[in-house]
Amino acid sequence: MVPVAVDRLREGRDIAAVLRGRRQRAGRLAVVHVRTDRVDGLPRVAVVASRRVGTAVARNRAKRLLREAARHLPWRAGVDVVLIARASCAASRLDAVHQELQQLAGRLEVLDVAT
Repeated sequence: MVPVAVDRLREGRDIAAVLRGRRQRAGRLAVVHVRTDRVDGLPRVAVVASRRVGTAVARNRAKRLLREAARHLPWRAGVDVVLIARASCAASRLDAVHQELQQLAGRLEVLDVAT
């Protein structure tokens, strides 16, 4: 599987707009929020881990895992995604995180099935 180029969602107002959109699916390791208003452009992804996840080391590990797993998913063009780490994410393996993200994004219908 060839990774799709993914841009970062940086602006706070853009992240807030995705969170207000109310399209989400929650799993054991993460919560996936999506917004599909944009017509074209690279998919944009933001990764968030609150203090509830654990220490700074645990939060950074959870964010690295989510970012890497998201990088290998075939996102549809123009989709904005916010990934919120759960406490169990930091102790998980990359393959488990990838599998859960793929399942949650598939249920939200934001993956490019042609790839």
